[in-house]
Amino acid sequence: MKRILLFQILVVVLGGLLLLLAGQQQKIGSFVAGSLVVAGNFILLGFGVKLVFRKKLIALSVLIIVFKYAILGVIIYYLVKQSWVQPIWFAAGVTSMMMASLIYGLTLGFFKDE
Repeated sequence: MKRILLFQILVVVLGGLLLLLAGQQQKIGSFVAGSLVVAGNFILLGFGVKLVFRKKLIALSVLIIVFKYAILGVIIYYLVKQSWVQPIWFAAGVTSMMMASLIYGLTLGFFKDE
């Protein structure tokens, strides 16, 4: 999990630098906001899964799934409704986790320590 988050940070920094170099400063905030939402979701998912496996309660896992996605939906709705957020670049920030996961998967073959 830590390595994927490190790759997520790398993708966000590189994406922000590319937007900065392209002269798109107003889009960086939307990209970073989307990236932070998906990274926070990933961290909370990791804690939730760890808690479920430790306690082995099915009802707890259902509650985590239902409430986490309901809260995530509300957060995304309110963020996208803000005037400074551009939905396309917010979505690009959300998809940055997919890029980080892809990089993680590709490097896993080279580094077999996990």
